[in-house]
Amino acid sequence: MLIEPSPGCPPLPEKRTFLLLAGVLLASALAPLGSTSIAVAMPQIAAFMEMDPGTATQLLVGGYLLISVIGQAPAGKLGDIIGYQKALYIGLAVFMLGSLLAYLVRSIEVLLISRMMMAAASAMIVPNASAMLRTQLPESMLPFAYGIFGATMGAAAAVGPLLGGALTQFFDWPAIFLVNVPWALLALGLIVMTSKPQEEKPKGRLDLRSTVLLAFAIGALQLGFIGDAVDLRLLVSGILLLSLFVWVQLRVDEPVFDPRFFKRPAYVAAGCTTAFGNFTMYALLFQLPIFFVDIRQVAEIEIAGALTAMTLCMMLGGPMSAVAGRLIGIRYTAVLAACTNMFGLYLYSDLESALVPMDIILPMALMGFAGGMAGPVVQSAGMLAIEKEKAGMAAGGLSTMRYLGGALGISVLSLRLGSEPTTTLEQHLSVIPYYAGALFMVLMSAFLLPVSNKKVDSKVDSR
Repeated sequence: MLIEPSPGCPPLPEKRTFLLLAGVLLASALAPLGSTSIAVAMPQIAAFMEMDPGTATQLLVGGYLLISVIGQAPAGKLGDIIGYQKALYIGLAVFMLGSLLAYLVRSIEVLLISRMMMAAASAMIVPNASAMLRTQLPESMLPFAYGIFGATMGAAAAVGPLLGGALTQFFDWPAIFLVNVPWALLALGLIVMTSKPQEEKPKGRLDLRSTVLLAFAIGALQLGFIGDAVDLRLLVSGILLLSLFVWVQLRVDEPVFDPRFFKRPAYVAAGCTTAFGNFTMYALLFQLPIFFVDIRQVAEIEIAGALTAMTLCMMLGGPMSAVAGRLIGIRYTAVLAACTNMFGLYLYSDLESALVPMDIILPMALMGFAGGMAGPVVQSAGMLAIEKEKAGMAAGGLSTMRYLGGALGISVLSLRLGSEPTTTLEQHLSVIPYYAGALFMVLMSAFLLPVSNKKVDSKVDSR
């Protein structure tokens, strides 16, 4: 229900709608928070695991992202079948259980298992949280809701190292996992109390063969980047398996993901912008702690504090995105954000002059603001390009590209930093061209977006 204000003003959502939005945002934030909150603590966790930082990052972060990216599309489809609420409840429950295990049991094996549980749960949470926005909120509120959703995901990824650094400094690294429990309980409570009942009518079935095929395809692609060099055999195998997956999806009655979504330019733009943007952001968030610990011998809490600028500016970029979208349209808002991001990377490229974390505040702030500004308009355009009844698959596809980009960013970073116990300045500088290439693709993808969301809505309505 909407509260009608005075004539000439847009209707205001009721309090229940805002509480539901808050619950969905809290739930969705757990996924990026779970992947980046351990960034600052990786040197300590690597010592606990008796591994070099690069290998530990690949296992605990790259592995988390790998399982997350494999599960996004099937989880979105599962939400279409059993209901987005039920799928979201399952995801939150498993995430809490995995977090408790990581906190209570101090062993390498249990830590790896708990991270896998959290990754699988995050795959269930993100697409179904996005789909709930599409189906539970008033149509007039969707652009705003997806804007806040994108900003929340980006801000959670950025604030993760800050929160993890504080918990590691004042307690110990296992506290990073304990904080997830009350967070998830609050999200669960808000959603249970405020969401509308959903009909439990089956809407199809989950094709397990396609799910397994997708898992092998993405797994081969990711594993091709693990180790001291790129494994071309695994990369080629992954590409062939992914091509086979697309071929199968075009011919089955109940696809796990419908490749025909990519016939819609707004959806392509949303997927590419999200993937390449996360490639850079995730790699940066994990590079900085390693750089300042290895090269500048800076304490973890100081590194986390420097990331506050990126976090705050990312949160500021979200509301500014809505303003810019109304003034210049979503396409040129995304172009402006991409150009700002590239200028921030240009400033960041002078990493040799960064003696303390405060020296990189300006470039991190610019890139944070740009990410926060681009996310809302891109996510909104991508989801509004797809029919409501396919919201789960659409959200699962975008989430897959988000996490695949992040996973590949982490893998490329690990490859460039090598497997030695400590890293060098030259190794860190060698990653920057990869960031530049990814951000250039973000800029090019922005031109596929429509000028405004009204054009997206009209095209969807005409189908």
